[in-house]
Amino acid sequence: MDKRQQLLANMHTFSVAARYLSFTQAGCELNLTQSAVSHRIKNLEMSLGFKLFVRLTRRMELTPEGERLLSTLNRSFESIFSELEDIRSNELSGELCVGTSLCFASLWLLPRLASFREQYPSLNIRLITKERQLDFEYEPVDAAIFYSDGHFPGFHCQHLFLEKRAPICSPEYAERYGLLEKGIEGLREVTFIHSSHSKIWRLWLSEMGADIDCQKKRLVLNYSDLDVMAARQSLGVAIGRQRFTRQYIESGELISPFPAIDTDMGYDLVCPEGMQYRPKFVAFSRWVAAQVEHENKTI
Repeated sequence: MDKRQQLLANMHTFSVAARYLSFTQAGCELNLTQSAVSHRIKNLEMSLGFKLFVRLTRRMELTPEGERLLSTLNRSFESIFSELEDIRSNELSGELCVGTSLCFASLWLLPRLASFREQYPSLNIRLITKERQLDFEYEPVDAAIFYSDGHFPGFHCQHLFLEKRAPICSPEYAERYGLLEKGIEGLREVTFIHSSHSKIWRLWLSEMGADIDCQKKRLVLNYSDLDVMAARQSLGVAIGRQRFTRQYIESGELISPFPAIDTDMGYDLVCPEGMQYRPKFVAFSRWVAAQVEHENKTI
């Protein structure tokens, strides 16, 4: 056994011993004697240059360094064994945990997810929604779809699409305020629907060269997908994401009476380095890319 193989064997022995905090119980699981387990741990400590256990009178505890190593090994072994299971079964199975915003999940991802289930019936998706960007270090996600500028140093990033924004409202609301006849000037009397902390209305009005106060009559909502719902209920005029509101415009529930503007933000599929090679992520990323490509052809 070469040094690298021996190091891996010793690390596996350590992970079992750390789980039980007992060399004797670890030996029973590994079919080794207590002294053989102890010998492997000592060799590992010598190789690493730091202690892994504190040996007390009647029990053992992990050192801070041992706890950090155990946490890393658990994640690594879980990834290895999951990958081996995929190879053995020769099919995609298990679970992929994906994080994104409620807006993206409800208006883009969920309406398309049935086709993913048809392609990969044995691969389950667990979806976590959060308004702020998820932190991979603290959130139990394998991948995430972020609304961002696409800058993710140290992570794998797959760009999906840039975003265009345009005012949207119900046909009834547009008729009530004569928006189709008056044009942008008709916005002086409407209620502006805002998402909390968003400056998109000011940006759009500036791009149009319109001197209109979008704060005078306003409805402010704390979730970004609620603005579309409010527009559908004829509560005002919102700024919609074109890809997300397309279905409502095609059905006639909403209209987009004014030009769209480009933004320097978009959506990106992000994962920790290394995850992009896992079959589960590859399947999901290819499916998402195919959905975007199909949508691009029909826009």
